[in-house]
Amino acid sequence: MPVPVDELTSDDRFPIKPDTNEYRVLSFLVAHREYGYTPREIAARTALNKTAVSSTMARLFEYGLIERADNVYYVDPSRASKLKRRLESLDSLVQFFESAPDDSYAEKGWEQELPTFDPESVSYNGSRQLLSIGHILNKIDS
Repeated sequence: MPVPVDELTSDDRFPIKPDTNEYRVLSFLVAHREYGYTPREIAARTALNKTAVSSTMARLFEYGLIERADNVYYVDPSRASKLKRRLESLDSLVQFFESAPDDSYAEKGWEQELPTFDPESVSYNGSRQLLSIGHILNKIDS
């Protein structure tokens, strides 16, 4: 039976931000998804204090990202792959922004630091110009 696309998509934002306790704990639970852990065990393995872990676990449970049974927290195996991909996406964004040039465009003369335009790097598709992102990044790095 066909399923409406609206039921398959969600506008809910992923509530986890990089470099937070939630990120650290969820990453740990996803990486060790074959087991459940108490807050004390999670604290010992993530180098967070038990109080921080307890409040973090409550938030992750409230967000519906983890499960709980008898004070043992775990990632639902059916959701582990999706959560892993979401966390990897966050990692990719962090790496992208860390590798991006600083805000030198805010300083006088910033345009002098831009690479020169190489017309040989342009291919034409109808009236549309397409530049290779690899070529642009190589110019910036050089």
